[in-house]
Amino acid sequence: MNLRQKDLMDNTNARRLSLLACILVPAMPAIAGMIAFRSQPILIAAVTGNAGKLPFLTNVFFNHFAGSLLLLLGISVILAYLAFTQLKQGDLTERFAGLLATVCAAALVSVLYIGLFILSVCLPLYAKLTAN
Repeated sequence: MNLRQKDLMDNTNARRLSLLACILVPAMPAIAGMIAFRSQPILIAAVTGNAGKLPFLTNVFFNHFAGSLLLLLGISVILAYLAFTQLKQGDLTERFAGLLATVCAAALVSVLYIGLFILSVCLPLYAKLTAN
């Protein structure tokens, strides 16, 4: 490590950046879960009267919504554990690589969950629009 890199990333800045990454890892899936929780009445309103012939994805989010939120919580707890174990890595490069991987995994899980939820809401609405 040359002198310029050492000046830019001292111990306090590295610790702050590592803790910020450890906070972001469980926060992103939690925010995705909150968005889905607040948007579930839209799904319920879209499915009214068609509960017998739901697509699989809509059925999962309609009938097992609490289970899907618990699964998201479990995945975020596992990712948070992995992020906090990265804090004990000795080398700064290895620590940041591991933290970057866990932050990217948390972002991917969050976007995938919200994307599937949006798709599950759109499927019954599309079926209603094309039923004529």
